[in-house]
Amino acid sequence: MRLLVLGVDAEGRSCVTEQREAVDFSAIPGIPGSTIARLFGTSESPPRSGPPGEGKKASDNPAAGLISWYVVNHEPYGPGEKDNAATELHHRNVLELIFIIEGGGDMILGDGPHHVQSGDCIVMAGTSHGLRPGPQGCRLMVFAIGGVQAA
Repeated sequence: MRLLVLGVDAEGRSCVTEQREAVDFSAIPGIPGSTIARLFGTSESPPRSGPPGEGKKASDNPAAGLISWYVVNHEPYGPGEKDNAATELHHRNVLELIFIIEGGGDMILGDGPHHVQSGDCIVMAGTSHGLRPGPQGCRLMVFAIGGVQAA
């Protein structure tokens, strides 16, 4: 299991700001045989999303503090196929917590492509991004929490 936290670099491009190749599990007190790995948390509600991104702002943004939970299926992306709304840089005014269930591909950020695969966890706070699915396609689960856009 790998964790990627996305953000913005000094030039204002979306990028990976933190990457953990493995997450640490620890025992849950009082529950024998169970462990937990804390991936991410917030310190304010509603959460802050990043500054406006370099990509197009998507129109499907839940209001600040509201939650949307969904699964997205992306069909395989063939060589030479034209970019579409999924592959072009776009951003939302939300904090998105993503888990790659099956398949993978390239997460397109302002600083270039980053390979993602089954088992990866991604934190995006309004970060400009796109996704180019690989040969097996990509199925991902997303928890989107409406945020307050940073200045």
